[in-house]
Amino acid sequence: MKTKILKQKFLYFFILLSLTVSFNGCSDDDEPQTFLEKYDGTKWTFNGEGMYIRIIDNTNIILEEWYLDGDCYEYNTFSDGLVEIIENSTNKLVIQVTDDGEIETLTFTIEGDVLTVVITDVDGFEMVSLIKTSVNVDEFEICT
Repeated sequence: MKTKILKQKFLYFFILLSLTVSFNGCSDDDEPQTFLEKYDGTKWTFNGEGMYIRIIDNTNIILEEWYLDGDCYEYNTFSDGLVEIIENSTNKLVIQVTDDGEIETLTFTIEGDVLTVVITDVDGFEMVSLIKTSVNVDEFEICT
């Protein structure tokens, strides 16, 4: 009789343990990442010609950009108010930028180490390719 009760307790314990593990085993990792989540912190350059951008997973500041101006860099952000996120899917980011009443749509896609940006405005479109870089943009001297 004791053996039967012990087996039942073990069976209940095993079922409870299995259920606990199965519920805890499910995570949000199975959900696809958005473009901003996937490429957060990555840095890109336009042929190393003094222009850099960094992708930020923050809906208030989507991109940071640095432009070489003599011996220092001009620093700007694509921030809330000027930028509206149109699409932030796994493989594409589409933003609309409003500047001085003019509206541009920028579409970002990445393949390997190449970031392609298609800039569309009332005059048509332009395509720009940037390459991934490991340059530490935080060490740039910012122009005052």
